[in-house]
Parts: sequence; structure tokens; C-alpha cells
Amino acid sequence: MNVFKKALVAIALLAATFSAQAIEVSFDFTVFSSGSSIYPCNAGIKHANPRQEVCYERTNPNNSCNPNACEDGESCDCVCAGTNGGQYNVDFLKASYANWTDHNETIGSSTAATVKASTSNNYIFSNDSDANGSVTNANYFDKQLTALTFNLGTETFGAEYVLDVCFRGPQIDYASSDIRSNWTAKAQATIQDMLGYESYASVAGLKVDSEVVCEHQVAGNPLPLNTVPNALTFGDNGIYDDLILNADLGLSDVAKGSASVTGPRGTTPTFCRVRYTFSEGNGLSGRELFRPWKKQAAKVCTKTSIEEP
Repeated sequence: MNVFKKALVAIALLAATFSAQAIEVSFDFTVFSSGSSIYPCNAGIKHANPRQEVCYERTNPNNSCNPNACEDGESCDCVCAGTNGGQYNVDFLKASYANWTDHNETIGSSTAATVKASTSNNYIFSNDSDANGSVTNANYFDKQLTALTFNLGTETFGAEYVLDVCFRGPQIDYASSDIRSNWTAKAQATIQDMLGYESYASVAGLKVDSEVVCEHQVAGNPLPLNTVPNALTFGDNGIYDDLILNADLGLSDVAKGSASVTGPRGTTPTFCRVRYTFSEGNGLSGRELFRPWKKQAAKVCTKTSIEEP
């Protein structure tokens, strides 16, 4: 055996010696990943009938007047709002909505909806149906609004309109592992006039309230994968927390507030709904209650977050 072959044999024996002493391990593990989603999901509108007739003197608008004075032979020049009901017939909302989509998905085609006000809130999604009467997949947690306008044409202020924002919490089972958290909901509403003259919020006596209700994880009882709650019963057993309380948008064009939405023993919210309610006519009387004929337009912006700071 020549020297070269002897060297190769020596190297092979040395490699075999080290291989015989090697140790290794194989191990696999699982990763679960799920984030949060927040989106506008429902809206509503109502206009209750006025409790009493409102009148003012046309030639002296600061004075109230009696429309029956003319019948009694007295001089009168009286402007009055109707009292026959039906205020809700000329207030309505228009919206577009689509199926909910995740962060990495593209929003699909939208459906148009028109909802006329009633004396109690009329929502796009309610009573197992949408505004078009469809009963298929009408759960508002499964929908997202893509456009929304409120159109108010009543003689007097008094409309109330609502925006709902839905939150889906992460589908990670924190409760069963006793991982405690500290979640907070924050709400903000701002309003900006679009036509450049008298402020709609001031003239309308506009106020805003906001509240939040959540459902939370339960140890040992995780929700079925990728499912949402029944919107009709959501929050029935929950506690509503105020975020914004009776804030006057005529005095300040920004209203905001926050509240803890952490559940018992620091549990994580599974789903939450934040509701903004805007109401007209606050602090108004006499002729102030009459809606001006000059058209007004305002952009209302809401900013909603639910976070674990």
C-alpha cells in the first residue's frame, strides 16, 4: 500500500472514530398565531316624535306664540312645527357594506342599504336581517361598512344616529394558561364643517356618547375556531362601560374617553362592540329647535382602539 492510500485509510479511521461518538436530537413544536381586527360594522338612526308643539313669532323670532290666536280674533304671525308625528319619515341613512375581510384579504363587492328612521333605533343589521330584508349571514360581526351618510330633513332637531365598531380579539387561549392582561378601549369623535358657515354641531345642539361591551375568554372553554358571536344576543350578560359621556360637540369639536375592558381575573376580550351615539336638540328651545333651511354638512370622524398597553 503506497503512502497515499495509507493516508486515506488513516483519515477514514479517524472520521469513523468521531462519528461513533456523535449525539443528536430531533424536536418539533407548534406555533399558534392570531391577531386582532377592528372595523365599523353597523349603524342606526331614530327620531322620536316631539313631546310638544314648538312655535315662534316670525317677525320677532325670540318670542313664542299661540297659533290659535288668529282663530280668537287676535293678531298673530306664528310659525309652528308639526305635531302629527312622522318626524322619522324624512330622516334616513345610506350605507354600503361588504363581508368582513382579514388584514391580508381584499374587500369584496359592496351592497347598498338605505334605512329610514323610526321612533326607536332602526339598524342596518337587526332582527336577523339586513336593511334589504336578507336573512343570509346578517350577523353584523361578519360585515364591515364601506361608506355611511346620514340625511336629516325633519322640521326640528331631535335625530339620533349611531355607529357601531366591532373588535375581534386574538384567538390565542390566554385564559387556560392563566396569562393575565390589561386591555383598554379608547374612543374619540371629532366633527368638522364642510360648507364653511355656521357650525352644524352648535346649531343642532349635538352631543355624543360612546359605550363599550365585551365578551371574554373562559379558561378551558375556548370558542370554536374562526367563529363570531350571535350579534343579537351579544352583550346581553355583559357590562356596558362609558367611554364618552354626554360630550357637547358644539362647545368642543373633539370628544374622547377610555375604559378598561379586561375581564375577570385579567381575562382577554374575545369580542367587543363600541357604540357611538350622536343626538341633536340638546339645550335648544323655541326657534332654536327648527332645522335651518340652508343646507349644512359636517364630517364626523371616529377613532377607536382596543389595546393591551
